[in-house]
Amino acid sequence: MEAANWFVGLRLPEPSGWIEVAARLPSGVRRFHPSDLHITVAFLGACEEEHALRAWQALEPRRHPPIPVSAARWLALGPPSAPSAFGLGLANGHQAVAALMASWGAEALAAAGRALDRREPLPHVTLARPTRRGGDGARTAMQQWITTAPVPEQPTTLEQLALFTWAANREERLFQVVAERRLDQSEWLRQLEAEV
Repeated sequence: MEAANWFVGLRLPEPSGWIEVAARLPSGVRRFHPSDLHITVAFLGACEEEHALRAWQALEPRRHPPIPVSAARWLALGPPSAPSAFGLGLANGHQAVAALMASWGAEALAAAGRALDRREPLPHVTLARPTRRGGDGARTAMQQWITTAPVPEQPTTLEQLALFTWAANREERLFQVVAERRLDQSEWLRQLEAEV
């Protein structure tokens, strides 16, 4: 069985409405479930759960105010000749999220014993991926589709940090949340308030 990937990300609120712009995609392209929408802060890859939890715990002391964001243009992500995903970049909030990705991402990767990602942070929300059956035809169709695709007009606010891994049933959703907290609140404080 293939080892599951893990990552730390900023969850997009489900009522954001951003997924609706991907309602009608070309054949062979899979739209993400609204609960799967996120901005990756640290991609840990296929690692042991213990290492992923170390990355999560390393960010426990970190705080950040909620980040208002708005969508920019559609992006083809991955190799230019064969994009592996398609999503939205950020207009408002881009710099704040990029700075958080650079700082928090480095801490999480180091704690998990993973190599530092030296690429420039690119804040984005992935909305769709070509299926294996879709192949190059789906990629080409999607690249054409995003040139005239709508962009969400409504802004939203990033408030939740989460640790993700693969979902048990990936036919319905791709990811599941293992741990979650508010950006501006520690996990122990959240648990304490829940008990009161």
